[in-house]
Amino acid sequence: MPDAVQVRVPATTANLGPGFDTLGLALALYNEVELRVADQDSVEVRGEGQDCLPRDGSHLVLRSARLLAERAGRAVPGWQLVQSNAIPLARGLGSSSAAIVAGLFGADALLGTALPRSEILALAAEIEGHPDNVAPAIFGGLVVCCTDGGLSGLPLPAPDLQVVAAIPNFEVSTEAARKVMPATIPHADGVYNASHVALTVAALMTGEFVHLRVGMRDRLHQPYRAHLIPGFEATCAAALDAGAHGVALSGSGPTIAAFCTDHAPEVAAAMVTTLLEAGVEARTLILDTDREGAKVLGR
Repeated sequence: MPDAVQVRVPATTANLGPGFDTLGLALALYNEVELRVADQDSVEVRGEGQDCLPRDGSHLVLRSARLLAERAGRAVPGWQLVQSNAIPLARGLGSSSAAIVAGLFGADALLGTALPRSEILALAAEIEGHPDNVAPAIFGGLVVCCTDGGLSGLPLPAPDLQVVAAIPNFEVSTEAARKVMPATIPHADGVYNASHVALTVAALMTGEFVHLRVGMRDRLHQPYRAHLIPGFEATCAAALDAGAHGVALSGSGPTIAAFCTDHAPEVAAAMVTTLLEAGVEARTLILDTDREGAKVLGR
């Protein structure tokens, strides 16, 4: 068993408009962890979340590592974690998924359990509660997820796009964002979203990105969450006007993601200006897509 392992996990943007709990894309923004077996739990956090993340066994990386060890029937007295975070917390860019996947990959490598990624996906989705962020964090690229008596995650090649992430200076928890959604929707809205998911995936796979402008429209979750982000609709319109092919709420928000092949700086500037006009300060990141997913960097 190695003394320590280092794991790198990408950020993700989920839903991509109409693909609620179904579509996710990995982004080239990373958290890195160093994990080792120890006599007791200890945690050091650098970067995002260094002032608020727990420093004990309740940390999500350690909880995830512990679950894998338990399922593998391995007794581990404690874990030593050093975490370096670049992914903002509670902004819709998959920070919790990155922590979960890092813990599972780290424990798998340390304990030599060599689980296939499909089994790690099942454990990660069990912890997270939905698969659309954890799947691209594991596989990289674009992933289509389906739950029907079991969980399937189909990795697809990463589209040749840049993602402009406009990140407001406030948090929206996934739990709060789910509470505003209705228990049922009209049949017509279900049909609308099914067709738009199909168009979005087709556009991403063929490179016909012009169709994302229509494909990423949604009636399932974004209309119900829009009020949580002042200026959301105006910011989406500004991104499209500045040259984005498509735009969507990233996960449960509040980050807004614009998908570009060019004009990314202009799109970023337009989004920040429009949010500021609505009273929201925001920063932007211009990110490439990630093609590798979670990776053990060293042992």
